[in-house]
Amino acid sequence: MSPLNFPRRHLFIYVLVLLTVNLAVFLPSMRGDFLWDDKYFISENPNIQGSNFLETFLVSPFGGFSGLDENSARMDRIMQFYRPLTSLSYWLDFKVWGLNPAAFHLTNIVLHLANSVLLFFILLSLGISVAPAFSSALLFSVFPLHFENVAWISGRTDLLSFLFAALSVWFFVKFLDRRGGLYLGLSSLFFLLSLLSKENAILLPVIFGLVFLRKGFDAKKAVLLILPYGAALAVWFVLRRIASGPGGLEYSGRTLFDFLAAVGFYTAKIVFPFRLSVTINPVPVFKNIFYQISGVLLTAFFLVALFQSVKKKTKEAPAFQAFSGYFLFLLPSVAAIFSASTISLLAWRFLYLASAVFLASLAVVLFKALRPKAVPFFFLIPILLLYGTAVYPKNELYGKEEMAFWQSLKNIEREDVLARFNIGIKGLPQDERKCLAILNQLLEDREQPLYPMLRVRIYEELAAYYTGVKKFDRAEYYFNEIFKIQSSHSLVFYFNYSYFLALTGKAPEGEKIIKEILKSFPQNHFVLTRAARFFLLIKDYAKAAEFYSKDYTLFRNKQSLVLLRELEPFLKK
Repeated sequence: MSPLNFPRRHLFIYVLVLLTVNLAVFLPSMRGDFLWDDKYFISENPNIQGSNFLETFLVSPFGGFSGLDENSARMDRIMQFYRPLTSLSYWLDFKVWGLNPAAFHLTNIVLHLANSVLLFFILLSLGISVAPAFSSALLFSVFPLHFENVAWISGRTDLLSFLFAALSVWFFVKFLDRRGGLYLGLSSLFFLLSLLSKENAILLPVIFGLVFLRKGFDAKKAVLLILPYGAALAVWFVLRRIASGPGGLEYSGRTLFDFLAAVGFYTAKIVFPFRLSVTINPVPVFKNIFYQISGVLLTAFFLVALFQSVKKKTKEAPAFQAFSGYFLFLLPSVAAIFSASTISLLAWRFLYLASAVFLASLAVVLFKALRPKAVPFFFLIPILLLYGTAVYPKNELYGKEEMAFWQSLKNIEREDVLARFNIGIKGLPQDERKCLAILNQLLEDREQPLYPMLRVRIYEELAAYYTGVKKFDRAEYYFNEIFKIQSSHSLVFYFNYSYFLALTGKAPEGEKIIKEILKSFPQNHFVLTRAARFFLLIKDYAKAAEFYSKDYTLFRNKQSLVLLRELEPFLKK
């Protein structure tokens, strides 16, 4: 049944139920603040808050630019992630609501609701009856693995990518029904918009190609019909190349066994999405022989399904097509482990798209296998309740302030190294001994894929912490350790070291470092504000005001304006 032919009164009721369920489950997250990557992408991002965002967002890496000088642009292009429509959505939120995190959270909830409704419509348009189609949308609404996508503002990438991918599927189905070129063009356009949000739907045209072959199109015609999607892919690639530069993706060192383990792990968790950590520690996953064997079997079955899904006389072709779609949606998220740019090797948010195929298949199978029609609800209602009780506490967790969020993560061994790093660093002022034990444990785990980067970051943060609490001997020890590890250092390190020098009576040495950085990055938001902070430490308020003023002139951000106003009484003395 097409949604266009669906009784409007009934349609309103179904959408109202989905709205009620989504709000009931995810509203607790609205109490939360900007957390973790949210600060980099939104609350401390000069690009979002600047005046020329619309001029640059399509040719900027995800997160935007940090400065207007050549060295800043070169440094920004190191970022391999390109998601301009996600940045655009953050900018729109900021323009309407300012830096109100509740509004950003609400946008995520609305996007998830829209995706649930779209899933319902698509399944109806595919000829699936109302009961399994609506059950799929309900299951999707409260699926436990979606907490990170909806409750964490930075999880929005998958929400937007799904929204446009779903619209691409919607118009693709319209094209199959009516053979109108406009529908194919719109489907290709929304595929491009999906890529511009996040690239996890990149294999969607492969699924469309399988459908064409299943429908009896000859190979030549199928290829011609896929060409608009190829054009969309080419446009995305060119824009991404402009934003990120010519640098290629570096290999992370992950192996085929890691890939197979990730496939097995993700599938196991989609089938049984309970007892979830907030993040995922990848090391035990990659070592797990059960997940590796499961990955082998699933990959082998995918190859069989790929072949069987295009055979015209195979009654089971829809099931094979569903599994092929699931695997093709899963594949980009799993393949991400091979990129050195990937910080979170495994994450629940990566499964948003693949989970929709699984949940739709689950509902359809239950309604086909069980009779009479009321019987499937005896299975679906307990599943819905289990899903809801599993996802609700996670949304409450993301509804806390930052410090309370990190302190609420109890079983930290199950979390990834970045979460444990944040727990250790953020908690130092409250319980230094406990947090040092956490950080030392990270330093002892040399098998972690991110160990080299993590060791330097821990030393940098400890050096900054001990500088701040004026335990200068401890701070000096960690600065010296960093000097031993590597000869070149991050801007964060150089600024922290200059602050250390300022507070230990060596301000001229620190100022020399500041001037060298300013020479290389004269129009960089991070550099200007950190330079201003240095001059605040040595009580040169005129210099501090000069740099805050320059930063505000270039980037028009509220933080620098507020600090300028706070400096006015000191400048009058």
